[in-house]
Amino acid sequence: MSKNINRYDHLPHYLPLIGIFTAGILAFWIFSYDKQFQAGVAISLAISHVIWGIVHHHIHQDLSLEIVLEYVAVALFGLAVVLSVIFRS
Repeated sequence: MSKNINRYDHLPHYLPLIGIFTAGILAFWIFSYDKQFQAGVAISLAISHVIWGIVHHHIHQDLSLEIVLEYVAVALFGLAVVLSVIFRS
């Protein structure tokens, strides 16, 4: 039996995530001259993404080790890509 969920029910959960990534993009743009600061922003975004995913799935009571590992894997992959772009020589 599937739940009939309105697509807007998750909006309060996704707005903070959108805000986090918007702030990160703005920080990348404003501090484009400082590679170390950009790396710190990238690390903060990766950590925030993982924490947001854990909290989101905990609230919906479907948190599992596989979900946590998936968020960590995606965050690490994204972090590797962003850091390689920042520090390319």
